[in-house]
Parts: sequence; structure tokens; C-alpha cells
Amino acid sequence: MTDSSRGPSSILVDVELPDPAPLSPMLIEVLAALRVVLLGWFAVPEQTSPAQARDQFGDETQDTLDAVARRFEEGGGEVTTRLVFTGNKLDTLTRVSTEENCDAVLIPGTMDALRRVLVPLRGVENVNQIAPLLADLCRDATATVTLLHVVEEGETEASARADVLKPAAARMRDLGLDSSLLELDALTADNPADTIVDRADAYDLVVLGETKPSVREILFGTVPERIVKTADVPIIIVRHRDENVDAAEQLL
Repeated sequence: MTDSSRGPSSILVDVELPDPAPLSPMLIEVLAALRVVLLGWFAVPEQTSPAQARDQFGDETQDTLDAVARRFEEGGGEVTTRLVFTGNKLDTLTRVSTEENCDAVLIPGTMDALRRVLVPLRGVENVNQIAPLLADLCRDATATVTLLHVVEEGETEASARADVLKPAAARMRDLGLDSSLLELDALTADNPADTIVDRADAYDLVVLGETKPSVREILFGTVPERIVKTADVPIIIVRHRDENVDAAEQLL
């Protein structure tokens, strides 16, 4: 059961203009459970100012962005649109996700159904941010959620379940996720990143905790990039809210 006293989690979805890549209908249906911030961005050539580009392409690109927004609205979603003319996509994503107080950022991929969600965890630090979003995404209680922890030096699979996975599952249950949806998986592997990438292929969605209080590194980091290339599943990066960077998960 979700906590009805809070608003829906929010996610930033970037839309490259003037010709955005299509989003799968199922992905739109799933994300409609969240507050969606559609960031329409138009890459401005070096010799052109953002103001000039907006004057020339503003009406056309806004119409395109509004058409994408209508697809979410038709699914019952709450949508905010932002249209930006920029020479730096990454800075724009970081800035707008902060300005709009987004809980997460989407890396799109193909989704035909939402049956299985993979959530790799190194620790429990990001669970308070991840759990409400998962509860919103899995509100229909039809998808299983696998909490994955790769055993580190000094751990055993048993201690990992006791110290990481079970506390994470308990916190997610307390924050609204149906505990019957949860699967706990602790395993030993030489390379955690390889394990995450390999496992992602069997899932419909991957949810990663952000390593630092900025989407800059993880959006173009090794693990998300390899998942996109090998499995082509959507990835949701849950932003890290704690100012203590050292307490953040180190997934990469």
C-alpha cells in the first residue's frame, strides 16, 4: 500500500527536439503514476545564441513538446513541461532536475510490460528515496521487485541478507511498497558492475540509486551505459538527497 498523504514521486524525462525519440506506450503508462517533468531541449549550435534559436524554433518545438505531454496526460499523469535551448545538455538536465525538485531521472529504453524490476543496492543509504518511487510505480501490485546485493569483501551472502537486504526491504515496506512484491538476492561475484549489467537483461526496468548529489556522473556512467547497450531497458536514476556525499551508494 502506498502512503496517500504524500504526493506522487517525480521524474525528469528529457525530450530531444525537434525530433524526439518515441517513448513506448507501456513506459508512458507506467510513468503516468509519477509527476512527470518533461524537459524539452534543443541543442543550440555554437554560432547561435539560445535567444536566437528560441525565436526561430520556439513555437514549433513547444508544439512538439506539448504533443508528448498529452500522451502522459491521457494516461492520467501529472505533467510539467520545460522548454530549454542549450549548448550543454548535461548541465541543463542537472539544473532542471534540481529546480523542479525531481526525485529521479529517466534513461529511456524499450518496455513491453512491467513484470520485473531490478534494484541493485550496495547499502541502505538511498532506500528512503527509492522506496516511495517504487511504491508509486508498482501501485497495481503486478510487478516483482528484486533487491540485488553483490557480496563485498568481509561479507557473506547470509550477512548481506541480514545487514543490507532485509533492512532495505523493511524500510521499503514501511514507506509503502507491498512486501509481497519483494525478492531478496545476495550473491558473490568478482565484478559487481558486470553482475548488474548481466542481470538487467532479464528485467523490464532497472532502478539505480545515484552515487552523488548530482545526476552528472551516473547518467553517463559505465553501468547505465552498458545496460542501455546490452539490454535496452529503461533505467531510473533515483537522486541522492543527502548532502553527505560519503554516505551515498557507490554503484559504479
